[in-house]
Amino acid sequence: MTGSLQVKSEKYYAVLNFKDSSGQRVQKWIPLNLSTKDNKRKAEAMLNALVVQYQGFEDIEPMNLLFSQHVAKWLEANRPNIAQTTYDQYLNILNTHIRPYFDLRGITVSKLTAGDLEDYYAFKVASGLSPNSVIKHHAMMRTALQWGVKHRYIKENVADFADKPAHVRYQGAEPYTIQEIATLLSCTQNEPIAVPIFLAAFYGLRRSEIMGLRWRAIDFESNLITIDHTVVQCMCDGTTITVEKDRTKNQSSCRSMPLVPQYRDLLLRMKVRQEYCRKLCGNCYTESEYIFVNDMGAPYQPNYVTQHFKLILRKNHLRNIRFHDLRHTCASLLLKNGVPMKDIQEWLGHSSY
Repeated sequence: MTGSLQVKSEKYYAVLNFKDSSGQRVQKWIPLNLSTKDNKRKAEAMLNALVVQYQGFEDIEPMNLLFSQHVAKWLEANRPNIAQTTYDQYLNILNTHIRPYFDLRGITVSKLTAGDLEDYYAFKVASGLSPNSVIKHHAMMRTALQWGVKHRYIKENVADFADKPAHVRYQGAEPYTIQEIATLLSCTQNEPIAVPIFLAAFYGLRRSEIMGLRWRAIDFESNLITIDHTVVQCMCDGTTITVEKDRTKNQSSCRSMPLVPQYRDLLLRMKVRQEYCRKLCGNCYTESEYIFVNDMGAPYQPNYVTQHFKLILRKNHLRNIRFHDLRHTCASLLLKNGVPMKDIQEWLGHSSY
């Protein structure tokens, strides 16, 4: 096994060279997501870690790989087809949970049994992990094993025979009443996150949809707002990054909604304000296509909304709920006002009611 650093488009890549089970020389390129500026030492450290991680892949039959190595192999093989946020979640599950547990027991992919998986589920739940989180682990490992069946590394998917924990329905805070929403909107009309609060409470938008709103999504002539872009934050190699997507959570989430007069007026005032800031700041102003930006033009980060929302509730002595519970409040108020379930589903962008 050998490794080297290569550069493409001013980004570092780790290039691993090894032989597969048939004796063929294989070269694997792995993006390190590091720019070449002042990152050489960090890139070298990541390369060394990858060489250690992949050591043992060469000259080993796939069925004799440690189970964690098989999952790693599946994850890297399917990385182009996995969203960045999902990949980061899978990698964290692999390194934090799957690898330490199964490597300690020396379990290979061919020796893995349904009982091994059930023991893992029980151990994780007993360690304090929620059953719903363990179910996600089960789904990930099952997909990795199915990939092995497809490539004939293993004969059957033992995850199909393992009993996973029962799903626990999340019990969120009681949605706000119409009086509580009125108080919230009144208290926050001059807050930096007044617009996200309105969008979550009235339109029931997800945080990612709010942060992803661009001016091109607003049609002032037809009075329509289009939801077709999202912005999320996630962890990548221990660093928080922002991911922009020209797609929503599911196909139903991509939708157009009426631009109500109150929000239309608010947006027009925001455009005037942003133009004023643009002229005032000159070259220091950050040009952005996003609607929700600060006075310097820089888009607010998604986590800022969640954190600031908590502070607002505490400052105004309002009942504590999550920012996402405003979306639940929207659904609850629509239902209480006699709106049919199918219409609520389409308004919220759910795949089913």
